[in-house]
Amino acid sequence: MEKVRVGFVGAGFMGQLAHLVNFSEMPQCDLVALAEHRPQLGKQVAERYRIPKVYKTHEELCADPTIDAIVEITSDDMHAPIAIDAMNAGKHVYLEKPMATNLPDARTMIETADRNNVKLMIGYMKRYDPGVELAKTIIDNVRQTGELGEITHMRVHCFGGDWICNVGKHITTDEPYPAVAPRHPEGLSESQVKDFYWINNVYCHNVNLIRHLIGDVVYIKYADLSGPTKLMVFEMGGFDVTLDVGHISSNFWDEEFKIYFQDGWIEIHTPPPLLKNTPAQISVYKAGKIQEHSQPQAAWDWAFKRSDEHFMSCILEDEQPRSTGADSIRDLEIFDEIFRKFS
Repeated sequence: MEKVRVGFVGAGFMGQLAHLVNFSEMPQCDLVALAEHRPQLGKQVAERYRIPKVYKTHEELCADPTIDAIVEITSDDMHAPIAIDAMNAGKHVYLEKPMATNLPDARTMIETADRNNVKLMIGYMKRYDPGVELAKTIIDNVRQTGELGEITHMRVHCFGGDWICNVGKHITTDEPYPAVAPRHPEGLSESQVKDFYWINNVYCHNVNLIRHLIGDVVYIKYADLSGPTKLMVFEMGGFDVTLDVGHISSNFWDEEFKIYFQDGWIEIHTPPPLLKNTPAQISVYKAGKIQEHSQPQAAWDWAFKRSDEHFMSCILEDEQPRSTGADSIRDLEIFDEIFRKFS
């Protein structure tokens, strides 16, 4: 296979400005079809990105035998149903985070991928940020050599801010957004469900990167979801991670990951998600007898672009993605447990 024939589901803001622009420019990708419930929008977006076939439903797209893989950029509640249909049709699937909005759906997604021998990749694009990749290499190296001693704590903070950064205009129409049936976790109150959707959609990135950078959460020690700022404390096996999340109307992106060692720290500041060609910034402080502060620089590139390219590469080279469904379900498990035990 020299090219992957891709069908795209969803032509909204994120679909157009975060993903379609990337897939349309990849030499290893052939965009062959688009599914969009809003016919005028689907037609206009297909024309802009030179997509030859337009379907109204994802079921029609899944039935197209010429398609190898499906990229799904839809509302959170539709992630699981569309992905399951696509994988049952033998298509590889790449979808935006969060993986799903409830654990039974997520488990079914993993089972469906395994049964049909297809790849399921979740779009945790921060894992593919060149700055994060460089920081991961540095963290792994100092843990292996013991140069900075043991990890004593990790502090993670995300209050958001301007994540769009004037990225550009997307095509819109006056067609109504299609009704979507909610698929929220059972047993949560209405107020819990509202907070769950917000935290699961936005801050799954933070839990996912914690696990990617330093390992899995052993158990949840504490969580306070009562105020505008949410606080979570995770036991990692010898040290804690604190995660505080909230909101601020800033014109920058307020997110950082700071790993403390006995003899220094490594800090990562991630860029606004839609700010192109700007990697995460890294700061390394070596304390003890060294007393050295450095700022390693990563290559200019965009996390969304690298994540999309990774999906194509995994299909062509028959490799598992870095952010599989089997890995990503852990983020959902953590949030589900937090809401059931602490809210």
